[in-house]
Amino acid sequence: MKAAEVRRILRRAVEAEGSLTAWATKNGVSKQYVSDVLNEKSEPGDSVLEPLGLRRKPVEYERIAAA
Repeated sequence: MKAAEVRRILRRAVEAEGSLTAWATKNGVSKQYVSDVLNEKSEPGDSVLEPLGLRRKPVEYERIAAA
């Protein structure tokens, strides 16, 4: 899942809660951080992912050229 899908899920959760402030307060997250995630200024971290029932997968690296 890409960050864009997480943002869509978060946006639906915020709408279901009634407001960004209500969702942030309910989940113990600052409303500014939630706003930053929704507006692509921050990546979603654990404090946003966990209430959505999501978790971050480890980053993978691959070689693109011989070193």
